[in-house]
Amino acid sequence: MSEAALNQTKACLFPATRWTLVEAVQGGDPASAEQAMEELCKCYWYPIYAFLRRDGSKRQDAEDLTQAFFQRVIADDSLRDARKENGRLRSWLLAVLKRMVSIHVRHGMAQKRGGDMVHVSFDAMNAEERYASEPRDFADPERLYAYVWARDLLASVQQSLRKASESGTNGSHFDQLLPYIKLEEEPPSHRELSGRLGISEAATRILIHRLRVKYRSLLQDEVARTVLSPEDVPEEMAWLRSVLSLP
Repeated sequence: MSEAALNQTKACLFPATRWTLVEAVQGGDPASAEQAMEELCKCYWYPIYAFLRRDGSKRQDAEDLTQAFFQRVIADDSLRDARKENGRLRSWLLAVLKRMVSIHVRHGMAQKRGGDMVHVSFDAMNAEERYASEPRDFADPERLYAYVWARDLLASVQQSLRKASESGTNGSHFDQLLPYIKLEEEPPSHRELSGRLGISEAATRILIHRLRVKYRSLLQDEVARTVLSPEDVPEEMAWLRSVLSLP
C-alpha cells in the first residue's frame, strides 16, 4: 500500500476513538451501550479510583464512588461539554468526576451497591495494592490522576508493541530491546546487546530504531483515540511527555 493510501486509511479509521465509546454509552442501543461501557470501565476505572483515594475517600467509599461514576457517565448529558474541556477525554472524565464528588459532598449522598448501578468489574484488592505503590509526593489528586492516566496509556502501548513484535521475526528479542523505549533505567550499550543477541552492532541499531519507530506510531495512535481531532494529537503528546518527564 502506498504512503498516501495508508494515510487515507488512517484518516478513515480515526473516528473509532474512545469518544465513540462515550457516544455509544449515551445514545446507542442497549447491546452497544453495554459493550462500550465495559470498554470504558476497563480502560479508565483505575485513574478514577486513584483520584478518589488521594482525594480522601476511604477504600470502600472509593469503590462505591467509582461504580457511581460510570453510572453518571451514562446518565449525564455532558458530552456536549466535551469541547469545553479542549476535546481531551481525560479532562472530560475528570470534570464529570469532580462534579459528582462535589454533589456527593454537598448533599452527603450515600452510594449504595446493587440496584441499577453499573457494576465495574475490578479486583478491589488489586486496586488497593496498586494505589499503595503510587508516589506519595503526588499529594494533589489531579496530579496523581494525570500521572496514572499517562502511565497506564504507555503500558497499553507497550502491550500492543509486544503483540506486534511477537508476531514478527524479532519477537524473541523484544524483552531485551524493551529498555530502549521504557527509559526507566539505563539500557545496555549497543555492543553489550549485540553480544547477547548474537548479531552485529549495526544490526542491533537497526532493531532498536525499528522498535522505536513502531512504538512512536502506536503511541500516537493511542493518543489519537482520546482526543476529538487529529490536530489535537501533538499537544496531547507534549502533555504526555511533560507528565512523565519523557524526552
